[in-house]
Amino acid sequence: MFDEKLLRELAALEAAGPVLSVYLNVDPTQHTADEYKLILRDLLKHAECKVDEADIEAVKHYVSLQYDWSGRGLVLFSRQAEDLWYAFSLPIPVPSGVTVARKPYISPLVELDGLYGRYAVALVDRRGARLFLFQMGELMDQNGVLGDELHGPRKGGGSSRVGTRSGAMDASRKDAEVVQRNLRDVAEELIAFCQEYQPRRLLLAGAEPTVAQFQDVLPTYLQDVIAGTFNADMDENPTEIQERSLAILQNLNEQRKKALVETVITTAAKGGNGVLRLDDTMSAGHEGRIQVLVLERNYHEVGYHCTQCGYLTTQTLDACPFCSGSFEQIADAAEAVVTQVIDKGGSVQVVDNGMLGDARIGALLRY
Repeated sequence: MFDEKLLRELAALEAAGPVLSVYLNVDPTQHTADEYKLILRDLLKHAECKVDEADIEAVKHYVSLQYDWSGRGLVLFSRQAEDLWYAFSLPIPVPSGVTVARKPYISPLVELDGLYGRYAVALVDRRGARLFLFQMGELMDQNGVLGDELHGPRKGGGSSRVGTRSGAMDASRKDAEVVQRNLRDVAEELIAFCQEYQPRRLLLAGAEPTVAQFQDVLPTYLQDVIAGTFNADMDENPTEIQERSLAILQNLNEQRKKALVETVITTAAKGGNGVLRLDDTMSAGHEGRIQVLVLERNYHEVGYHCTQCGYLTTQTLDACPFCSGSFEQIADAAEAVVTQVIDKGGSVQVVDNGMLGDARIGALLRY
């Protein structure tokens, strides 16, 4: 299973030779397995002269004979000469592409983790709730809580005279008290659920009035991580909840990308804690100042890195200005910045091509 720990492991990898990174969209609603195999073969042609034949064959063998075609996205990293091999089947689609570099190309995974990483959904009604935990679009756990039953006003007479106006009002008031008590119990269960799994985001689902009422009883720190709400019935299956929650997260992410890009551009233009273009971004990364790295999806550029301290640059220098070490060329300087930022505790956001204009890459800085 892919998670943040594995992402950090991949970020720390550096091979002596070229690593083949393969992303393949295998969404069964778009093409058949045989069609995806043909797409893969065409993609691999671009890597044949850059990577060992053993890596090409390992990928082909896995897709042809070992992959079970149960997901929507497939990610492979191979460097057979150094026993490097990773294969991830994801329940969410990935943009297809092949990259060859000394390190696994992890930018698409960083984007997916930022978008679909661990989140919770609370599906609530007036009596209880169903709680779901998702990781990269995959259902990891679920729980439920059921409170006191609601009776409502009964028709006819009886000792309580609930058939009268005053009786109906009393029953309605009692039900309102039961609902409030049930929602508080659900909130306690959700707090325990979130304390156990530490989701990055929370989504609320159910009838709009109940969701609004439930949100009011949540502690502030949970209200702050609510990413959205949607209408849903209590009997909806987990797959339906998964699809609807993923759609909300994707739409939310697109809005945040636009806002983030605008912030980076404006902050850099005003001389604040922001930079644009590769050289300035790499310098800030070397100093550990990058809080959020922003780069366009298909941005790749040749660069150089110091073999001693890891300083990155696009310039051809005789010696490193920081440690006097020697430089060697790297195939993808942008990907090197991604790895550097992750290693130093920053985050990475991949945006659509053209959103950063001529700069192609930039960052918000810690200071």
